[in-house]
Amino acid sequence: MISAPLWQTKLFGMAAGLAILLEVTIQPGLGLQLLLLAPLIAILGLPHGALDLPIAEVLWPLKGWRGKLRFLAVYLALAAAVIVLWIVLPGVALVAFLAYSVLHFSDDWADASSPLKWTGGTATIGAPALFHPEEVAALFAQLSAPAAAEVSTYLAVFAGALALGIFIATCIVRPEARSQAAVEQAMLWGIAALLPPLLFFAVYFCGLHSLRHFTVTIQSVPRARRALAISALLSGLVVFVAVMFQFSQPTSDLGETSKLSMQTIFIGLAALTVPHMLLVERFGRLRKHLL
Repeated sequence: MISAPLWQTKLFGMAAGLAILLEVTIQPGLGLQLLLLAPLIAILGLPHGALDLPIAEVLWPLKGWRGKLRFLAVYLALAAAVIVLWIVLPGVALVAFLAYSVLHFSDDWADASSPLKWTGGTATIGAPALFHPEEVAALFAQLSAPAAAEVSTYLAVFAGALALGIFIATCIVRPEARSQAAVEQAMLWGIAALLPPLLFFAVYFCGLHSLRHFTVTIQSVPRARRALAISALLSGLVVFVAVMFQFSQPTSDLGETSKLSMQTIFIGLAALTVPHMLLVERFGRLRKHLL
């Protein structure tokens, strides 16, 4: 990615401030956090991934509707394979999801020096685990078996502690590293300490990651207005499918409803992230070559 504009950092700070105010005044429980997270991801998070079809049109000659259908078939097959893996081996799927999330989110600081790129990506997963290990373990347990959730939490806590140490050391010994990326990562650690994990994820994913990726992509694909229309349509379809799935499940128990919401949001994100990552990586290499 190219160097991020300063307004994105400021907007991220404003989103963080609003979330901290919400936490201080309301202290939302898990149910309300999920109720807030779902529409935020649907409105602010999904559109950046829904630009994958315009990205694919830049990468390959998807001629006509048949070409687009073939791409969508492969894309959805990859996503379905992730869901199947989660059903068969949920522990493996959870660890893999956390690992490739770190890799993907690191790209938000691709213009920073190498330590800050990786400390940023690691902080997105490791920071909430370091400050709220019990809450993170409980959330992971809704996505996997308790033993796998416990191991995943230990790994995330270790990675978070290591990343924080490297981040602080880098900022101390390398003055040139005290950049916009360092400011954003300091904010990440701060909101991770002050917010519950789900609110932290909502602020980061919607307030920085999705916004940054969407801005770069929409500036790089041809026919931006058409790409926006495609993004809105595909986002709407994904939300519709998720809502229909949620309402089709016969449960009235609040705990089961929360668990189902967690699984719908995060397993859905995990499934869509795999083909999304592959496209973004290839698109990023193409952009660097053209620049």
